[in-house]
Amino acid sequence: MNITVYGIENPMPREYYARLYEIMEYSFPDDERRDLEEQFGEFQKPRFRSLVHEENGGIAGFMNYWQLDGFVYLEHFAVARELRGHGMGAALMDELCRRTCCPIILEAEPPELSEAAVRRIAFYERLGFHLNAHEYYQPPYHKGDEPVRLMIMSKPSPLSAGEFLTVRDTLYRDAYEVL
Repeated sequence: MNITVYGIENPMPREYYARLYEIMEYSFPDDERRDLEEQFGEFQKPRFRSLVHEENGGIAGFMNYWQLDGFVYLEHFAVARELRGHGMGAALMDELCRRTCCPIILEAEPPELSEAAVRRIAFYERLGFHLNAHEYYQPPYHKGDEPVRLMIMSKPSPLSAGEFLTVRDTLYRDAYEVL
């Protein structure tokens, strides 16, 4: 795999970023992602990174993540629509685990919302993640929006109630900047 990690030390070229954001737009609902300019601004934050798989001169898949105290928060993870279903997502997750510390935390839509949410959760479970039953709300990305009910998944093990509270508070403070 041709992998590049972008962040404050290795800025992503703005024109290259447009393709990453295009994949984000069709992979995530509006209330689960920042606006284009705000998302591009995350690259200026020292803990934010984007692990990008490049193929044929373009972005084939990416993982936007935060290197936080005690865990990695995988905020956005997507593969280009035309390349899904060929093992690239699992390979990207292996690469992230190889390059970062564990545990890894991510947010997922509750399974009762859709068949797609059920499939996504099953995909993450095959990669070693655990669905945690603790009540969780993602702070709104856009002013005036409501929080979004999601679930926390964790790897390599489920979170105790105390661990969950620590993870939630760290996400709210460091990634969402609401505490």
